[in-house]
Amino acid sequence: MLSRILLALLLASSLLAESLSSRYLPYIDDPELVASLEALPVGATERAWRIAAELRELRELSGADLPLAGLRLALDPGHLGGEWAEHEGRNFRIDEADYWVREGELVLEVAQRVRDQLVQLGAEVVLTRESSDPVNPKLPIDYIEAVVAEMGPLEDSSITAMADYSIELRRRAVRRSIVVGELATRARKVNEDLQPDALVSLHINASRWPIEAGEEQLRLVNRNHLHVLVFGCLSTEELAQPEQRTQLEAKLRNDSGPEELPLAVALASRLAAATGLPASVYEGDNAVQPLADQPYVWARNLMLLRQVECPVVLLEPYVANSEQAYPRLQSAIHSRMIAAQPAADDILIEYADAVVAGVLQAYGDAE
Repeated sequence: MLSRILLALLLASSLLAESLSSRYLPYIDDPELVASLEALPVGATERAWRIAAELRELRELSGADLPLAGLRLALDPGHLGGEWAEHEGRNFRIDEADYWVREGELVLEVAQRVRDQLVQLGAEVVLTRESSDPVNPKLPIDYIEAVVAEMGPLEDSSITAMADYSIELRRRAVRRSIVVGELATRARKVNEDLQPDALVSLHINASRWPIEAGEEQLRLVNRNHLHVLVFGCLSTEELAQPEQRTQLEAKLRNDSGPEELPLAVALASRLAAATGLPASVYEGDNAVQPLADQPYVWARNLMLLRQVECPVVLLEPYVANSEQAYPRLQSAIHSRMIAAQPAADDILIEYADAVVAGVLQAYGDAE
């Protein structure tokens, strides 16, 4: 018995060391830091979520017929809609006759469609938001005092300087409310209230606008791709922040990382099959591929990914401002505006169906 325990501990230590080098700290050369993280007691933290194997065993013991019975899944429709989409920079159209493309509104419908299908398969599904409004109860004005302290006093009393100061003050306060504060509120909601077995965050990607003569041009781009994100790839500067170091250690202790990878692979493979899109490619050191044979799966240090305690995967299919995706989004929005039957290749239905297939692959009965 003792030898088996020692073997399990050695295996866990080896897997953690490999994960640190390939996923969490791929660009960090600090033996002392790595050694301290390798010494963490992986899997020692009590957790509310169950892994796929546990859910399959529970279904078998209970005799449940539905393939996702017992699964408690949270869906996070990324960003916001309505008036908030403009403040987030998630609101655009190419021509005045076009419909506004608001990511938060589109992925909310996708999440609702996914929920409806997964419930039919036996899962319990909850959303982090049910409308276009923020979940964060704090408004931008609630952050004014903190932003003023951050910016410091206005030293130039000219009208131009005062106007610029006011504009920047408003921008930062809004960002704190609907981006930073919103993400923190959703993470707390998942950790403390929803406590799902996993969280899937739904997004639609976008590309930088083309730049000509030093100015952005409102013109569609000729690139369309997809990728799926898990937590990882921290920089030295990020690890120097106590909060981020603590969040990394918490994720390592509860061992949610290994459960994220098969879910990410399942979702990526189903999205790739449904869309036919190539994998996105990151340049630089802010992302890394944790699995050499999975080009669609990337690790990044995003706020939601590191703050959520259970396994969490973030989806980024399509490039909304691409020549390929934009017409399909316009078609989807149009059919909903006139209450018409969606097209056979409706992009939002395609997205939702692929997510359902991915969840079923990850948590359904093993073939």
